[in-house]
Amino acid sequence: MPKCVVFGGAGVFGSIVARELHDRAIDVIVAGRNLNRAEEVAADIGCAAVRADLNEHSSCHAAIEGVQVAINCAGPFKSFNDTLLESCVEAGCHYVDITDDREYASRVRERRDAFAAAGLTAIYGCSSLPGISGALAIALRKVLTTDPAHARITLFIGNDNAKGTAAVRSAARLLGRTIRAPQGELRGFRDPETVDLPPPFGRRIVLNFDSPDYDLLPEQIGASSLVVKVGLELRIATALFGSFATYAPHLGTYLLPKLISLNHFTRRVGCSGGAIAVELFDKDGNKQSASAVVAEHGQHMAALPAVYAALRLCQGEPVSGGATTAYELLGAEELLGLLEADGVSVLRP
Repeated sequence: MPKCVVFGGAGVFGSIVARELHDRAIDVIVAGRNLNRAEEVAADIGCAAVRADLNEHSSCHAAIEGVQVAINCAGPFKSFNDTLLESCVEAGCHYVDITDDREYASRVRERRDAFAAAGLTAIYGCSSLPGISGALAIALRKVLTTDPAHARITLFIGNDNAKGTAAVRSAARLLGRTIRAPQGELRGFRDPETVDLPPPFGRRIVLNFDSPDYDLLPEQIGASSLVVKVGLELRIATALFGSFATYAPHLGTYLLPKLISLNHFTRRVGCSGGAIAVELFDKDGNKQSASAVVAEHGQHMAALPAVYAALRLCQGEPVSGGATTAYELLGAEELLGLLEADGVSVLRP
């Protein structure tokens, strides 16, 4: 039976990935720095657990011994060195992660030659951004007759989704920070725009967000201008992020994680759904749009690209070595088809 180890497997996304792989006949190991927590989650799933620290060479090596695929669902990715990447190459283990951090994704790409030389594949960004957003953009580009003049990607997060501490801190650090876009510099959580999302979400205010999409899609779809946006279901939360980003980013970086930690009091005000929407505009402002939407369990949708990537690597079928995205490994249409088969509503022309 193929074997995978899920680092951060006791967390919000890692536990979803571990359970999905276990349910699809993969031998799974839940790895985490807190062994007690990892063992609790593993017992609930029905798999093994191990203590592992992603910044310790011996710890990573021990965790991936005899494993076909290592899946990194821990965070924040900015806090990690390259120990797991190095260990995978040395041990002959494929690599998958869910990063939406541009700098970390770039570090994975920089190791493409090392993975390729070892006959291995590293698949990064297997989540909403850039995994699902990239698949939607590639599929949508095929219906256009010319390159888009502008692209807008929106991630919408329902309020009743569990908020991982690492994800919240990572988002708060983006307040007012510079985002490099092909058309120039943007600022995190500024520049509010109104986006019409598919039902049940409707019209929403969205703000600037950072993503590896900025480094990938301009070349892949031929867009000379691109923005990535994020919208939160609670309008007051969107307003708070926007206000802190504009007037007091340093204070917001400190306060927002504390405020969001109170989310368990307000989570039931809203839904657990989510959406990823892609809009491509021509030079006259006409647009084509595509989206992936779930009315509930948005984080489950976000975790699925990592599951699909790991399954493909576990199958032992020939794959091109190096570093790539899930939609490049599987193909955009296949990835979207797999999402539909798992209950995600994929809307496109």
